[in-house]
Amino acid sequence: MTKTWAICGSAIAAILAGPVAKAGSNGNITAKGSIAVALSEVAPADISISVNGLPTKTTEDGAYSVEAEVLPYYQVRIEGPSIHTSIQTFGIAEIYRKDCDCLRLPRIEVVARKEGRIELFFAGDAMAGRRYVEPIWGERQLVDPVDPLPDIRALLQPMQPYVESADFASVNLEIVLSDRDFGNAPPKTVTFYAPPALAQALADTGFDHVTLGNNHAYDFLDEGLAATISAVEEAGLEWSGAGHDEVQALRAAQVDVGGHELSFLGYVGWKGTVEPNQVAETGKGGAAHGSDANIASSVGGEAALGRIPIVQYHGSREYSDGPTEESERRMKLAVDSGAALVASHHPHVPQGLELYNGALIAYSSGNFLFDQYFLETHGSFVLRAWLDDGKFVRGEIIPTRVLDYRPVPAVGSMREAVLGRVRRLSMMRGTRIDRNGGHGVIVPRNAIDAAEKACPVSLDLLRGGDFESAQYGAARDRSLKSVGAVLSYVFDGREGHHAELDLRERSENAALMPSTFFRVFPGDQVTVSGRIRSGQATEISLDIQQREEGVGRMEALEDGPITIADRTVVPAGSVPSDFALTVTLDRDAKGSLPPFRPILRFKPSGERSAEGSKVWLDDLRIVSTGPEACPVN
Repeated sequence: MTKTWAICGSAIAAILAGPVAKAGSNGNITAKGSIAVALSEVAPADISISVNGLPTKTTEDGAYSVEAEVLPYYQVRIEGPSIHTSIQTFGIAEIYRKDCDCLRLPRIEVVARKEGRIELFFAGDAMAGRRYVEPIWGERQLVDPVDPLPDIRALLQPMQPYVESADFASVNLEIVLSDRDFGNAPPKTVTFYAPPALAQALADTGFDHVTLGNNHAYDFLDEGLAATISAVEEAGLEWSGAGHDEVQALRAAQVDVGGHELSFLGYVGWKGTVEPNQVAETGKGGAAHGSDANIASSVGGEAALGRIPIVQYHGSREYSDGPTEESERRMKLAVDSGAALVASHHPHVPQGLELYNGALIAYSSGNFLFDQYFLETHGSFVLRAWLDDGKFVRGEIIPTRVLDYRPVPAVGSMREAVLGRVRRLSMMRGTRIDRNGGHGVIVPRNAIDAAEKACPVSLDLLRGGDFESAQYGAARDRSLKSVGAVLSYVFDGREGHHAELDLRERSENAALMPSTFFRVFPGDQVTVSGRIRSGQATEISLDIQQREEGVGRMEALEDGPITIADRTVVPAGSVPSDFALTVTLDRDAKGSLPPFRPILRFKPSGERSAEGSKVWLDDLRIVSTGPEACPVN
């Protein structure tokens, strides 16, 4: 559990530069910021800071500055023997200030070390099978099944500094680890497996523990579970949450962290409807069933031993705003039985946090390493949590983006979308999330008496349309696709990123669209807006494609009916023009709103300049508005 940071400064700069940024081509710039220390007083002289690997020191009041290259991203690392290492990442466009031609990094608060204080780290759903090995839609293969370890390590590398700085880190391993399909899967809709090297890659990234208490640990029955446990143990990872019988599944991973005896327990919230089911029973393997009785007895049993129970619960409805009543009751039962913290997953999207009876409950952190292409699942968070002598004292929400099926630090509009969602859903539970640099922070005093029940009447469904996190190292955004044009993301130096469509010669049908349908949105009014620049006058039209009931997703994407909704013409010029196109979605026979995707079409007209084949696009938003302000769980 004692970890060292193994990535040198030059490697950081190369990763953060991205494939289109040429180091040194945009000159240097001064980055300025300040730090403070929480939960104790620490002298600034004891703290060292680096920005993209470039070291600097703080003044007595915590201020610092450093000369850095103009690059897409800036990673600030704050460390020292008297504090817990803190890492935050920012996109250049969100910290650049024209008035000083400099970068102003927000104030960052770090946590002091003290006797009895430990830092834990939690990540959500992780897998590396299915589309990583066998891609769809002509996408590139991300994991070579012949030699998978280097590829999976690379997928996790952007988050490695965050993971390995913790005293103990855990992740939900939601897949069977095997080189093959055992051919014995129950008749479930989805079963999958990943190369066993995933376990070693997680360990190399800095994880110490995996929870197997989920609905995929038993996808290939006892053979698959045995193979998974073998790979996990060979990698040196602790595990809990599943077993070859109920007794083993309910066993805690008992670990010593900083001199404190912790017990990690994992559960899945339902048995499943197929036979054999997914939970462990007498004489049968599977995941630990998170029933009221099992939670009360296993959590209470660890607490009775004088240990500190830490619970991970896998349940609630997918893609929902909050836990089901049953899941919420069980997570609170875990706290009442002695748990200091509960971290939950399964919905694949982030939900709120709640301070409950002195403990922290994170209802869902969303995906971590996952191959879902639904845009709703691309914004997530990881959680840092500090305990003092077993009591929760502070939590930090680190927004992440699942970019190119891998986790990267979220910046720009994606960061704000994740934090905005988590803050809103936490407020509804009587818990306030404050800001710490680019992260959210929660402390026991953040509990509030009155919960805000309002939901947004509008929501930007795209979230990453400022394109500031469209590329990160080797990762490239998959959420948008183009037809009749080549889509690329271009780094503009101090201005950050924009999207560029290079229209094919004499193209009359160039289009840009999400890769799949939006399924969760507030209402039937949709506005697509942004800024555009082109070398010739261009007609922009908005088409809408809706998925009809009973039609498969792939079939609907290929052949679903398309309706022309709105159009406008933007003039040629070197200055971007604003545009906004609006449509009211059609409801089905039941009065419901089916999944939809907007399609932007670009039709050039008039004389073409030297740059006439290229369309510059930025600040793209797809905003859903309507009376149904709160999506139904």
